[in-house]
Amino acid sequence: MSKRNQFVTAVLSLIVACGTQFVHAQDSTKTFVPVLNYTADLVVNTRGGIKTGTVYQGYGEAGVLINPWRNGQFNFSIATTHGGGPTRTLVGDWQEMDNKEATNHIFALNAWYRHTIGKVALQAGLQDANDSYATCDVSDPLQNTAFGGIASFMSGGNVPTMPTNGLGVNVEWQFSDAFMWQTGVFDGGVIGLDEGNRFNLKHKLSRSKGYLLVSEGQLMPPEALVLKAGAYYHTGLENYGFYATCEKTFSLQGERAVGAFVTGGYSPHATDAADASITGGCTLTSLFSKSGADVLSAGLATVHYEGFKWETAIELNYHYSLSDQFYVSPDVQWIINPACGLIKRNALACTLRLGFEL
Repeated sequence: MSKRNQFVTAVLSLIVACGTQFVHAQDSTKTFVPVLNYTADLVVNTRGGIKTGTVYQGYGEAGVLINPWRNGQFNFSIATTHGGGPTRTLVGDWQEMDNKEATNHIFALNAWYRHTIGKVALQAGLQDANDSYATCDVSDPLQNTAFGGIASFMSGGNVPTMPTNGLGVNVEWQFSDAFMWQTGVFDGGVIGLDEGNRFNLKHKLSRSKGYLLVSEGQLMPPEALVLKAGAYYHTGLENYGFYATCEKTFSLQGERAVGAFVTGGYSPHATDAADASITGGCTLTSLFSKSGADVLSAGLATVHYEGFKWETAIELNYHYSLSDQFYVSPDVQWIINPACGLIKRNALACTLRLGFEL
C-alpha cells in the first residue's frame, strides 16, 4: 500500500472511530456526529452513446459534524471518486447521467462553519453552492446530475460543487415558517482536480476569474408546496440568468405519497454554457412497502446550448431502503442527442446502485 493510501486509510479510520465514540459518549448533545457514506454504481450502456460496455463507478465520503455550542456547527469531510466514468467513457451526455461521477481522486470536500442568530444563519468556508441553491427534494432519488441542479445555472454560473467545492459565504433569512430568502458569494474560478488542484486544496480568489453572486427566495406555504426562484451573475464570465423550481407532495393513505416537480432555467447571453434547461417528473412513495421504504421515480431533463440540439434524458428509478444504513437503487436512462447532438446515437444506460449511509 502506498504512503498516500496509508495516510487516507488512517484519516478515515480516525474520523469514524472518534466520531462514533463521541456520539455514544454524548448522545444527548451529539457534539460530534460522524459522516460516512459509500455509493457503488455498476453501469451498463446497452446501446448508442460513445460505445456499449460496463463500468464501475464508486464514491465515498467521510467526515465529522462538530456542534461545539448551541448555534454553531463545523463540517469537515474528505471524499474519493474512482472507477470507469460512465458519462465520459460510455454515454457522453453533457448533463452527466451519473451524479457520483468524477475522475479518480481523493480530495477535500467540506470545511465550513455555520452560525445561527435568531432568524439569520451565516455559512462560510469550503462548501457546495448546489447544497443551498437550485435544489429540489422530490427529485433526489433520480441519478442524472440534471435533477440535482438546474443545468443552465450550474454551467453558466460555474457553480462550485462536488467534486470541486469552493470558498464562499452564504446568508439565510428565515422571515417566517413560509418564507426564506438567501444570498451568497462564491469563488467562480475553482480549479479542477485534473487541472492542477489534485486534492482540492488550492484555492485563491481572483477578480479576473470572477465570483458567483446568487440570490434565491423560497416560499413554503401549507399543503406541502415549495416554490423557489433565483437569479445569478458570474462577474468573470459575465453570464447571468434566472431559475425557478416548484415541487409538491400529496399525502395518500398511510405512508403512501405522490410527489411532483418541475424546474426551469434561462440565461439570455450564456457564454460557453447552457442557455436553457427544463426538468420535470413525479415520485410514488410506498409502492410496495407500508413504511415508506421504497420510492418509484420518473423524470425528464432537457438542456440546450446555442448552436446545438436539445439533449434530453428520460429516467426511471426505483429506490429501496434495505435498512437505516443500506439501500439499493436500479435505474434506467434513455439519452436523446447525447452531447447535444455531437454524438449521433441515442443511448440506453442501466445502473445498479448500492449505497451505505451512516
